[in-house]
Amino acid sequence: MRVVSVLPSATEIVFALGHGDDLVGRSAECDFPAAVLSRPVVMRPRTWDADAPSRAIDARVTATRARGESLYVLDIPEIARLRPDVLLTQDLCGVCSVTGPEVEEACSRAGVRPKIISLTPRGLEEVWASVETVARALRDPDPGSALARTLRARSQPTRRGGSTPRVAVVEWLDPPILAGLWVPEMLRAAGGEPVGPQAGELGARTSWEAIAAEEPDLVILSPCSFSVERTRRELARPEVRRALVELGEPPRGVFLADEAYFSRPGPRLADGIDLVRHLIEGNEWGSPMPVLRWPRIAAGT
Repeated sequence: MRVVSVLPSATEIVFALGHGDDLVGRSAECDFPAAVLSRPVVMRPRTWDADAPSRAIDARVTATRARGESLYVLDIPEIARLRPDVLLTQDLCGVCSVTGPEVEEACSRAGVRPKIISLTPRGLEEVWASVETVARALRDPDPGSALARTLRARSQPTRRGGSTPRVAVVEWLDPPILAGLWVPEMLRAAGGEPVGPQAGELGARTSWEAIAAEEPDLVILSPCSFSVERTRRELARPEVRRALVELGEPPRGVFLADEAYFSRPGPRLADGIDLVRHLIEGNEWGSPMPVLRWPRIAAGT
C-alpha cells in the first residue's frame, strides 16, 4: 500500500502502527519520527516565515484566511508520480494543513484516485478513535485497536487530593491564544483545571493581563508548530518578554514545551498528559523531548 500524509499527526500514527514503510510522501511539516524526513515532500507552506515574529505570522495567516486563500501548496506532479492508494488529511483547521476539498482537487488534477481519509478530531476520544480509523485505512485494524486501548488507558483521569491546580496552556504567544479542542481534557486527565476554552472549543485569543487575572497555578507555553528552541528565540524578543511579565510567578511555574505534546492530535498527546502530571506534582521531567522552566531561561539570556 502507498500512503501519502499531509498531516503531521497522521504521519506519526502511521509509524506508530508499524506502517512507516508504506508512507511514500509527506508534508514539509511532517518531521517525526526522523525516518520520515527521507520521504518526498508533496505539500509546503506558501510562505516560509517560521522565524518571523509571532505577531507578524499571525497577521499574515489572518489576512490570507480572510481572502479565502490556502496557506499551503500541493505538488501536483509529485502526487501523480507517487500514485498513493491512501491520502491522509484533515478538515478541522486551514491553518494546520490543506483541507479535504483542496486534496480532492489536487488528486483530480494529478489524475489519481486515492482513498482520502480526513481526520477531524475535536476531543481526546476522537483523537484515539482516529488511530483506529487510520489502521482500518491501512487494512490492519488490530494494531490500531491495541494502540488506541493503550492511549485511552494512559489518559484516564488522575485522582488527587486537595485543591485542583489551574493550568493554562498557551498555544500562541503574540497575541496569546489559550489552547482548546482536546487540551482541556488533557489537563483534567492530568489532575488540573483548564484555564480558557472548554473541551471541543477552538483556542481563545486573549491577553497576558487576562491570563494573569485567572491566577493559574501552572502555565505551559507551547506555541503551535514551535519547538522549545523556537519558543525560546521568540521569548528573546523584547515585546514578548515584556508582555509575559504580566504573568508574575505562578506557584508551579512557567514552562516551555514542544508543540507536539499539545497541538498534534496523535499518540504523543498521551505524553503531554504525563508531562502535565509531572509538572503539577513538581517532579522533574525525564523525556528526551525538552521541557524548560522559563524563569531560568530568562535569567540566562
